[in-house]
Amino acid sequence: MKLQSLAVMFIILILPISLVLASYTQNRIETLSLQSTYDSKLDDATYDALKAYQLNSFNSETSDLTNSKMRDINASVNTFFNSMSTGFSSLGYTKETLQNYVPALVYTMYDGYYIYSPYINTWDSETIDKYKSEYQSFKNGETLYGLKPYVYYSCRYVKDKIDVVITYSLDNYIQIQGTINGDTVSRYGYLLNNLEMNEDGSITYNGVKIDAEKGEKLEEYIYFDGNYDKLPYIKKNGIKYYAKDGKVFYVLNGKSMDQAEVSESEISTNESAIKYYKEAYELKEFMKKYGLDKLTTNDIYDVDKTGNSEYYKINGTIFDFDNIESETSNFNTHRIDVIKHSIERNLSVAISNFNYYSGVSVDFQMPKLKDSDWDKIMDNISIISFLQGVKIGGKIYNGYSIITNTKNEDIVMEDSIYIKTKDNVLHRVKDKKLNIDDETIGVYNINVERRSYQDTDGNTKYYFPLSGTLSYDSIVTQNEVSDAKLTDYFKDKPVLAKLYYTALGRERYGLYRPKLEI
Repeated sequence: MKLQSLAVMFIILILPISLVLASYTQNRIETLSLQSTYDSKLDDATYDALKAYQLNSFNSETSDLTNSKMRDINASVNTFFNSMSTGFSSLGYTKETLQNYVPALVYTMYDGYYIYSPYINTWDSETIDKYKSEYQSFKNGETLYGLKPYVYYSCRYVKDKIDVVITYSLDNYIQIQGTINGDTVSRYGYLLNNLEMNEDGSITYNGVKIDAEKGEKLEEYIYFDGNYDKLPYIKKNGIKYYAKDGKVFYVLNGKSMDQAEVSESEISTNESAIKYYKEAYELKEFMKKYGLDKLTTNDIYDVDKTGNSEYYKINGTIFDFDNIESETSNFNTHRIDVIKHSIERNLSVAISNFNYYSGVSVDFQMPKLKDSDWDKIMDNISIISFLQGVKIGGKIYNGYSIITNTKNEDIVMEDSIYIKTKDNVLHRVKDKKLNIDDETIGVYNINVERRSYQDTDGNTKYYFPLSGTLSYDSIVTQNEVSDAKLTDYFKDKPVLAKLYYTALGRERYGLYRPKLEI
């Protein structure tokens, strides 16, 4: 009887618990499965947005300009939400519904970033009367979604008679604006060490003398005025200028445009690399002359008087030119701190404010990004997307995705330079099987990406500015690439070093860089 009683009690007590545990376990499995699905769909939408931006920027002659960049980003945002609505359509979410769960999109660019988030449209009566025909669909006090003003990766320093704002970037390029000894200054350039100005006016970098390049080596295919031709060119401030039959022009929407900025002699004798290294040398001398190389994190304007800072923690001077190009230098550490702090601060505000704009009862908060996430953001232009507040099983989904743009025309990294040989094969610079010949030249890897144009009949066609075969061993499989440090690898390869440093300087100098004159 006692045994029967125990059995009954076991059934009464244990069976419900077992059923509850089974239900809980199944619910957890379904929740984890849904979370994985949401992560995948968010990644896919972010990737689609990145590809849209990438393709639009590749096929626009004005992609370096601010208004064109904003146009490309807005198109990318639309792609993101269209992709999200397609991916989540089976779950009952529309584009408009999903917008209530996306507190922000961040586009980290070369020297700053855009945040796409909601804002309150404010109009005074005079503005409404002036623009009512053009913006009649917008109402005063209405919540709108759009790009907020561009935020630079900047930090202010005040020390003695120095009061400057220094804008950082994804590499060693900086801009300096402010006052020194009461005089207004505006300087810019790349921070490099091992630079020497020779008596004859030439420049040497890492022991390699930099010379001008012959224009006939710098040629690429271009479509213009219904023609498809291979022409010599020079890139200046983000615009490519071509020479043909004694005429120099640039191409806009498939048409050649007259200009007065570049001469034919500048194309035939390209001195962009020389100018790049001389600009870096002059910046270095300027910073040393006026004591900017002595700045520390204690001189940051928003650091308290005791020198304590939650964000900027390095020992010694920021701009130590002895190792300023090293990944472990104080400059590089501080550059990353400035970028990280700026993004975190403004993004936290945008996501926090989304609680006011959102139509859902969710507490939106800035998630903690991992160190590996920041590594991706610091290496290249990126898109950071957020999806929060969506109910999945027994929890609330709060996810984010970071997709980096490794192929863009905004930045030239050290591995952006390929070496093109006479046999029309492109190699990585540390290709163990690379054989240099008289026609070998360093080229920008973006130039091997496909471009599109419309012919006279309106048909879309494609071409490659730079034709060639990618080295199977060094680019495709990367099986024959040395893992040595670049400067060490060049010690017994002076010719290769010169080709590489010249190409790196030429391509960086040709990029569009906003030079803020004050």
